[in-house]
Amino acid sequence: TCTLIAAFSLGSLTARAQMPTEKPKGYVSDFASVLSGTAQAQLEALSTELDQKAHAQLAVVTVKSLEGQPIEDFSIALATKWGIGNKAKKAGDQTADRGVLLIVAVNDHRDRIEVGYGLEPIIPDGRAGDILRAMTPYLRSGDYDSAVALGASSIAAIIAQDANITIDATLPRPAPARSEENGASNISLIRV
Repeated sequence: TCTLIAAFSLGSLTARAQMPTEKPKGYVSDFASVLSGTAQAQLEALSTELDQKAHAQLAVVTVKSLEGQPIEDFSIALATKWGIGNKAKKAGDQTADRGVLLIVAVNDHRDRIEVGYGLEPIIPDGRAGDILRAMTPYLRSGDYDSAVALGASSIAAIIAQDANITIDATLPRPAPARSEENGASNISLIRV
């Protein structure tokens, strides 16, 4: 199961992969420079509203390369380093570790959704995998705005439904993706 909390040595990771050295200034960190300004602003608004209303943090990160590091190790280390998800203030805190990291490594053609303990019951590995598979046609065509918008809005919709809230932020609606095998759409959009 994917988790945000891990006992992991950041020292060995930074020697092999380009780990961001500073804390993020917002919820969206486009280190690969593949997202439009409009998409970044809309993703930032979505993540802000999700944090305010559902007490869940959604971080979106793009990097150019993992430089040979497994994405699983990189994403866990980054989520832990940045402290994505609220920390427990007392035992039984229901808002603790409610963080999600959506990461895309552009040159490596890798993506991952790292889910904190507090959200694992509603975003298990299989559900995260479904979201990533839905993003794949957009990533293959280089439409990072649509891929990330689809992934983020799908994650937000799951969290919003579980928290019984409505998210008002809007994201660009991706054009229907075409399956390479049969020419048919293989995506069902989840609206927030």
